[in-house]
Amino acid sequence: MAAYKPSDYELLRRRCAELKEQGWKQSKIAQALGLTQGWVSRTLKKYRQEGQASLTWRKPSGPDCRLTNEQIVQLLAELNKGAEHHGFSGAV
Repeated sequence: MAAYKPSDYELLRRRCAELKEQGWKQSKIAQALGLTQGWVSRTLKKYRQEGQASLTWRKPSGPDCRLTNEQIVQLLAELNKGAEHHGFSGAV
């Protein structure tokens, strides 16, 4: 499988759907685009279930922050005191 940037995958998903609608087989789509047949299969399955919305690129959201706003302020204050204040020798 070729190395692509995360944002490139939207174009690949759109092209997969396009080629499938033109009657291409999944294995041929994978071969033509330098992808695995499994990736193409999952992409087309999601496209059948969710439609065009499944083809757009979305930045991964990641987990929600577990710290409260008060804890974030406290953490920043401690970090700003520096490493030596917390017992480390020299700046880290």
